[in-house]
Amino acid sequence: MNAQRAMHQHIHAELDELVTRQILSPQQAATLKERYPTTAWDFLTLVRAFTVLGVLTAVAGLVILVKDHMNWWLVSEVALAVGCVAALWVGVWLQRCRALPALGEALQLAGAIALQGLTVVLAIHYATGSKNWPAVAGMDALLLFLLAYILANRLVLWYACANFFFYFGAETGYVSGWGMYYLGMTYPVRFLAVGAATLMLAWLHGLVIRGRWSVFSRVYAHFGLLVTNLALWFLALFGYYEDMDVRWSDTTGERLFFTLLWAAVAGASLWAGAKWGVRFLRGYGLTFLIINVYTFYFQFVVANTSPVWFLHLLLVGGSLIWLGFHLERTHRTAD
Repeated sequence: MNAQRAMHQHIHAELDELVTRQILSPQQAATLKERYPTTAWDFLTLVRAFTVLGVLTAVAGLVILVKDHMNWWLVSEVALAVGCVAALWVGVWLQRCRALPALGEALQLAGAIALQGLTVVLAIHYATGSKNWPAVAGMDALLLFLLAYILANRLVLWYACANFFFYFGAETGYVSGWGMYYLGMTYPVRFLAVGAATLMLAWLHGLVIRGRWSVFSRVYAHFGLLVTNLALWFLALFGYYEDMDVRWSDTTGERLFFTLLWAAVAGASLWAGAKWGVRFLRGYGLTFLIINVYTFYFQFVVANTSPVWFLHLLLVGGSLIWLGFHLERTHRTAD
């Protein structure tokens, strides 16, 4: 058995003991147990997925059923508004009165999705012709962030972060008139700044902001690490420049610099994860360090020795096969 899983089972037993002694309530114990899964596969993921899918399917079926007999805009707006309020209310009720935090969180996420659907339908219905749909995504991101903090719901926060990511990229396109080269190479640097700011939020929620919002630290950490590594990957491939010319100028020195910077970030994640025992840090560090190595190999080795492509394919294929076997063996040993 995985050592971490055994530790989580021990924690569950301790929580049950605290409930028996009436030190904790069953609801408090259930909430704490969610943080320490004891199964190799997280069953709560399936619960949340089925709940969200069920709510969305039911709402869609209701709208399709009545759309031929009523005004389409009215039906869709009322259905989404009612679905949003109902899902949020039932989600809170399940959390507070039925000790079902996972199901409650999933229903709250369904309510958040319905809220975004309502804003989109309203924007289309009362459109002024500006076609500024990225602004709708930005407004939704703000509403979802507020909702996430009101409910202290990590799933809604994830949804808000995804909306912000989409808005942050799309708004630039709208402002520039959707020109093909409007982004330039400053674009990934802006996402790099967002990643750094998000990691700062993760630190604040982990060490400074306590209470019901402290669980947001992990969400911000995941989002910040993902955005940071993707931005550095893009910079490692293309470098940084502000030339708006259609032709791409090869910047080998800059690409090498960002490749090394990316490797340093991945290495720092590995080191921090090993030092403090944070598995997801090690996961990000190892995953993107491997991607970095292969990116470097193709850019600076394969690109300069094209006559021996067959050798590179053999080396890359063989190394990937070895890596797959090695990681599988390591995983089985850990279990």
